[in-house]
Order: sequence, then structure tokens, then C-alpha cells
Amino acid sequence: MRKCVSLFLVFTFLLTFGNTVMAADVSGAWTGAGGDGNWSNTANWTAFPEGTGTATIADSGVVLLDTSQSCGIVLMNSGTVGNAVLNITTGANLTLYKSASTEIFGLSRITGGSGTVNHSAGTVTVGNGAGTGEVRLVNVAAPGTYNLSGTGILDTEVLSKGNSSRPGVWNATGGTLAVRNTIYRFGLQSAGYGFNQGDCTLELGAINTVATVNVGNSTNLTDYAVDAGGAIVFDIASASSFDKIYQYGNVANTAGAALIVDLGYAAAPGSFFDVWTFDTPGATKAGSGIFGSITAGWTAEWMDTNADTSTDTLRLTYIPEPATVALFGLGLLALRRNKK
Repeated sequence: MRKCVSLFLVFTFLLTFGNTVMAADVSGAWTGAGGDGNWSNTANWTAFPEGTGTATIADSGVVLLDTSQSCGIVLMNSGTVGNAVLNITTGANLTLYKSASTEIFGLSRITGGSGTVNHSAGTVTVGNGAGTGEVRLVNVAAPGTYNLSGTGILDTEVLSKGNSSRPGVWNATGGTLAVRNTIYRFGLQSAGYGFNQGDCTLELGAINTVATVNVGNSTNLTDYAVDAGGAIVFDIASASSFDKIYQYGNVANTAGAALIVDLGYAAAPGSFFDVWTFDTPGATKAGSGIFGSITAGWTAEWMDTNADTSTDTLRLTYIPEPATVALFGLGLLALRRNKK
């Protein structure tokens, strides 16, 4: 009996392992032939996109993400004319990752006609930590639009707004944007557009982690604006591990925005953290970097840290309430007593 059980377990392992290794990478195009508009209905696709395959939505297809799905890339109106729409509104999650491709890793491209993503619930995750998973709102054709609202979460390595001639449209009236690497867009600064966060919450790195996020780069500047109602979260895990922004371009506005500090360790009163640094000479900070609100126990001040007479760094300083300081002191006293 034991031998039979052992053979059964070995067979089950081999079957499971074999299925895992031989999982198909299937690409498919949306046809809508199933008639219900649901992503999960295999009759709506030429082949159901799986693994690291590409899901192509074109010709004015309207798709509802009705259940959680994963594939390599979503291409909307790639090289075609139409108004493809992807609705991520039910709370289902979409995971995009492509391990090897001539495309950018994990690329979610909205191109061609006027592809639109309406994202008000659920999480869209692009990339697996390699640093190049990208949501690109346009490539070589007309602009694409991403509408983030409600409780939607977009977690991506890179957010790219588009090229200089056809900048994509980014509407963030709610939800959370988690960027782990870069907020970026192609084209010259003279094109006259930048990244406007709107009323959503910006997390640097995956949610509740720390990361360094570049806004543009030295050759492709990106103006950055935070509307009233928007928020930026800085996670601080330790004295040496905390969120940082490197800004290439100007901060167009911060007035009315909330600055939220999530402190993950027992920092000493007076501890400070340089969280936002400008690497572009002559970059400007509107309103002296004043925010609409800041987490209790913290101050925020733009500093001149390189003695060039221009404010170049946003410094957060921990000045807790007296009650918090008292609790901190009691904790130190208890620690000393334990050591004795």
C-alpha cells in the first residue's frame, strides 16, 4: 500500500511539475465573438492570452476584466484605427510580465487609434522587479488615455506618458499609483507637457516598500505637478532606507497636496531625511514647496544642500509630539534597565 501511495505521489509531482514547465505562452487578439465583452470568455479571443503571450485589443473592441488574469503584454490599437477600451472596474487584478521579448519587458502599450483604460478597482501590476516593466500611453500613433480613479491601484516599474508629438493622457482622479523606478516621457521639454498626478496617491516603490524613483532624466525632463487632493507617501524603513525622488525638471505645484510619512522604525527626535533632490540646474519649485498638509510630527522644508543659492532638496524632519517623545524616552529607559 505504501509503495502505491509513493508511486501516486511521484506521479502527481511529475504531472504538476511538467505542467508548470510546459505552460504555454499564448498570444491572442480580441474579436468579441463571444458576445458578452468579458475577458474570461475564450470565445472572445482568437486564442486565449496566457503565460507571457500578448493580448491585442483593437478595432474598437470593448473589454471588461471580469476575473483576474495574467499575460505578458497588452497592446491596444497597435497599428490599427479604432477606439479600443479596457475596463478594469470589477475589482479583478491584471498582472503583466514578459520574461523575454524584443518589446520592453512587461510593456503595456496603448497605441494606434485612441486606446483607453478605465481603471477604478483592482490592481494592475506591470513587471516583476527587473526595473523595465512599462506602461506606455503611446508609441508611434495617436495618444492613449489611462483613467485611474476610485480604489484602482496601478503598480508599475515605469510610467511613460508618450512621445513629443503625441503625448498620452494621464487622468488620476483617485486610486493609487505605485511607481518602482521611473516616471518618464519622451520628447523635449519645449513640447510643453509634463506629468500631472491629479488627485491620486503616489507610492514610491511597491506599496509599503522603499525605492528611488526618477522623474524624467537628464535629457528628457519631466515637470511634476501634484494637484490639491493628491498625495505623496514617503516610506521610511530605517535611517538609511527610505523613499527618494530624483527630479529632472520642475515641480509645477504642490499647494493643496498631502505629504504622508510612513515611519517604520523608532527614529530619534530630530532625525531628518532628504527625500527629494533636484538634479536639473535651474529647476523650480512652486510655492516654495509648501504642501497642503503633512503627517503630524513632521516638518518639510526645501533646503540648499550644495551652497549654490538654490533650493535643491526637500528635507523631512521628525519632531514628534511631546507625548510621543515621552514614550520614546520610557522605551530607552526600559532598554537600559534590561541591559543591566
